[in-house]
Amino acid sequence: MAIRTAHQRGRPQLAANYREETNSTTGAKTLILYPDALNVIWGGASSNNRYWKRTAIPGSQIAALELVGVYWLEVSGRLELSSFFTAGKKYKLYFVIQMKQQNSSGWDNYDIWFNIRIAGQKSQRQSMKFNTLAPNVWHNVPGNGLEFTVPQETSSAALTFAMYDIECEDLKKGLLIREVRIEEV
Repeated sequence: MAIRTAHQRGRPQLAANYREETNSTTGAKTLILYPDALNVIWGGASSNNRYWKRTAIPGSQIAALELVGVYWLEVSGRLELSSFFTAGKKYKLYFVIQMKQQNSSGWDNYDIWFNIRIAGQKSQRQSMKFNTLAPNVWHNVPGNGLEFTVPQETSSAALTFAMYDIECEDLKKGLLIREVRIEEV
């Protein structure tokens, strides 16, 4: 599918852009979503790396998504519950991010919001300031994660999640997004 504008990335491609892990000791499962599985506003191909670009992660085959500069930050995703999760189990969702030492700005005055929702359940929101994060270190954000319980009926239910700041008047830059982790609790 061709991406029509720089504003929207279009339909994210989940196939081959995730991996599943199982803890050999506890049996707990983790789903890891790579940047191409996410919907990134202002991340479309026609933006020609003006707002977001791919950045190699040293020692990894996966490229992070680097924020070059936007006022409107919105990164989201959607997953069918029946495809990945076990009914009745609890999970926590994190974005794995890094703030660059140099060229990181626009994070001082406004909170970044995180939201998750399962159809038929109340949305959960948390916020935090990114200017308090140590630079050049990978962080799971928000700190305590966004916890959810998979309902017993999952055949038509979906999990939607987002990280955003749409009210800021400051140009944000210097954020790296490596992945989204969804860990069984």
